[in-house]
Amino acid sequence: MNLKIYDILIIGGGPAGIFAASLAKIKGLKPMLIEINNDLGGQPLLLYSEKNIEDYPGYVRIKSCELISNLIQQFKSLDIPLLLKTTILNCKLIKNIFHVNLNNKKNIKTKTIILATGPGIFIPTTLQIKGSNHPKVQYYVRNIDIYHNKKIIVLGGGDSAVDWANKLSQITKKITIIHRRDAFRALGNNVNNLKKNGVKILLNYQILEIVNQSLVCKNNSTQKIVKIPFDYIIVQYGQVFSKETFKFVRNLNVDKNNRIPVNAAQATNLSNIYAIGNVCTYEGKPSSIICAHGEAAVAVRDILNKLKPYDQSKPH
Repeated sequence: MNLKIYDILIIGGGPAGIFAASLAKIKGLKPMLIEINNDLGGQPLLLYSEKNIEDYPGYVRIKSCELISNLIQQFKSLDIPLLLKTTILNCKLIKNIFHVNLNNKKNIKTKTIILATGPGIFIPTTLQIKGSNHPKVQYYVRNIDIYHNKKIIVLGGGDSAVDWANKLSQITKKITIIHRRDAFRALGNNVNNLKKNGVKILLNYQILEIVNQSLVCKNNSTQKIVKIPFDYIIVQYGQVFSKETFKFVRNLNVDKNNRIPVNAAQATNLSNIYAIGNVCTYEGKPSSIICAHGEAAVAVRDILNKLKPYDQSKPH
């Protein structure tokens, strides 16, 4: 049993949650951060780690993975308690202290909670064929360098699949994109770039199985079977979201889009529970990392004022 009482429990290890934890520690509060995944980073790291961010202050542009790395470096330098692969079973308020029971059988006590869970847990649409548990079948691109001069197969026909095929074509000329329909759903200009970048295109193909280091597929028109050798298969069939990340909080107001309405202090309808980032909503809210960081600053300031109110009577 953990008897320590934290000032803030931050739930969610994306950009909003990481910065909220760091800022809380800088301001003299005692935060703890928990994250359901194996790593910190959230949506930017999972879905577009190699994409450039061009609207973050101080950078002409910065890769998403680099910005996340900077945030994590700051977080780690502050020695903040962190629990990964952790989910919340239930939460009870007892004498103004939240008692939070975790899946690892730990009990966390905290004065306040910040929800920074984003739109939910990202669950990739997986490849459902024989051999799909092959260790070189991947659903996220986290380190583009490992694909240098490798034989890559990208599966999918949307923007994400086409974007990654074009991106990876800059570091390998052995890349194939396969789509089950006879036309891509991605933006036309990006589709045109596939040919310019030398990407081999297989349209109207059904994926059958993986045998050793080859992907077996069939042309839906000719019924011809082909085997394509690979070093890596990158599956881009889309994402679904599990929206159970804050269901442990009873009586929390949630709108029809499963977003949490907050006031000007980022506070929810429940006392001492806040929401920041993509999980929250208010009139005129932009959706960006810089906005999430501003919301983190607002929430931490309000909590600081509650827990450690500034005494005007004390000398400066």
